[in-house]
Amino acid sequence: MKSKFPWAINLITLKILNFETMGRNLFLGTWVLILVLGSCVHESLAPPDLRPDYVSSPCSSDSSYFVRDVLPILQSNCAMSGCHDAQTQTEGVRLDHYRAVMETGDVKPGRPDNSEIFEVCLETNSYKRMPPPPRSPLDSAQRNHLRRWILQGARNNDCSNP
Repeated sequence: MKSKFPWAINLITLKILNFETMGRNLFLGTWVLILVLGSCVHESLAPPDLRPDYVSSPCSSDSSYFVRDVLPILQSNCAMSGCHDAQTQTEGVRLDHYRAVMETGDVKPGRPDNSEIFEVCLETNSYKRMPPPPRSPLDSAQRNHLRRWILQGARNNDCSNP
């Protein structure tokens, strides 16, 4: 017995195969998506705890220390609301703690003239200078601390007087 509509059977068969293929692809795609998303690991730039992770040594007048000298400069001139703080991170730069400074501030230990964080502080073009106008530029003592700290290896260090 021949069907009056052989094209209809072919169409129905084709639709069923397409639904089966689509269902299988959807199933596999869902598992791939779950595996990909499940394997994503994002580390926070926030410090893991409040305990100090820096090395402390006796103070030396010819040294600059991150915790004592550099961090206060960055906090008062850079890591403020609307700039390079934890929430804003302008241009992806965060300068409110050591790890963030090293990961986003383009610091080249031992090479201040190749370190973006130092170069922008020396910039004379007001559109490129940090901190930007109307804020005052870093004074020479602040620039010297930053430069010396980078020259000395940009370590996460502090000092204390006995």
